[in-house]
Amino acid sequence: MSRVTFIPLMSDHAHAVAAVMRGNGVPAQVLPAPDAETLTIGLDLCRGRECLPCFFCVGDIVRCCRQPGFDPATARFFLPTGPGPCRFGQYSVLVRDVLERLGLGQAEVVSPTTDDSYGRLGEHAGRIRRQSWQAIVAVDLLTKVLHEHRPYEREPGQSDLAYRDSLSQVVTACETGAGRRLVEVMRWTARRFREVGVDRSKPRPLIGILGEIYVMLNPQSNRDLPRQVEEAGGEVLLGTLMDWLYFSDWRRKTLAVRFRRPKDLVRGWISDLYQRAREYSLHRPLAGVLRHPRESPLAQAMKLVEPHWDPMLGTEATLTMGRALDLARHGLAGIVNVLPFSCMPGTVVAGMAPRLRQALHGLPWLDLLFDGQRETNIKTRLQAFMHQAWQWTGPSTVPGSEAPHREPAAALRPLP
Repeated sequence: MSRVTFIPLMSDHAHAVAAVMRGNGVPAQVLPAPDAETLTIGLDLCRGRECLPCFFCVGDIVRCCRQPGFDPATARFFLPTGPGPCRFGQYSVLVRDVLERLGLGQAEVVSPTTDDSYGRLGEHAGRIRRQSWQAIVAVDLLTKVLHEHRPYEREPGQSDLAYRDSLSQVVTACETGAGRRLVEVMRWTARRFREVGVDRSKPRPLIGILGEIYVMLNPQSNRDLPRQVEEAGGEVLLGTLMDWLYFSDWRRKTLAVRFRRPKDLVRGWISDLYQRAREYSLHRPLAGVLRHPRESPLAQAMKLVEPHWDPMLGTEATLTMGRALDLARHGLAGIVNVLPFSCMPGTVVAGMAPRLRQALHGLPWLDLLFDGQRETNIKTRLQAFMHQAWQWTGPSTVPGSEAPHREPAAALRPLP
């Protein structure tokens, strides 16, 4: 407890999780957002074959260590991990090696794993895990509300302001125990966003952004892709962090059945039931300001991917493909699959894209790779993709058309 836990800023979820830790007596701080400096540090200390999230995480941590007055003996870095072929499972090993090489080996690296659905969080692990789940769901819901309002706001900047106000309320609630306090914050958020003036008289194509978790959620690594889609005339439906935790529990239960581990199965079911109940309690106060329905249970998405890919192969590829097939049934006009350069799960999804598109009747699909460089063709490719999305939604919705609007074509194409 005497050590300060530093959390890299993958997304705003980090602020809420750090607040949960502080509320349970664990000193915790969120590191500054990654930028060009941390990318340079990461590239210098890594071998060059790692992925973009790894460069950012290593750079964020080492930049923190280089700050004046930093004492490695009082520092702990929070860096979750997971099994499987993805290099994500080796981030913590690499960070420990880098810290040793730099003479900072006294600093600890805490790496809870997906093997037990991130259950090993030290003292008060169960309570921290439960409250962290509520914090993650709350931030996911705030993000959904933001993306449903920002493209239609009458006064630019009001949605972002309402989001920041709501996030501040979430952080405060998490520091004081989450639970009912977070439900009250969700009610407050609903009232706050009702104050944001919107004009939805001109429909926009709904674009799903899915893929590798870090790049999908981190605006520095994806060059603020959701805002780019909005500027190109679309509305964004972004993947969630809670989906990854649901996927971890689903995989844990599935492996428990296959290898006859009844205790793991029971724990997985209990965890899933608790998580769904808490998600519902936080979603319900926002029902009046959220237009899109809740995601269907993860098991349903896994059923949809079975004809194309064995879900037991795991990795983020399974989650991305399953959720893409599921969300497409709700009227998407296109899907963007984001991935770091050389990412194995993301490359698998890109390779499977033609087959998935065939199942989705030719739904527009765009694979975007990010390597931290100033890519010059992303905007051009995105504009071409958005033109396809407008056409998919219906020729009458293409900007400049005077024909009346009709229902999105994607909504009329259910999966077989």
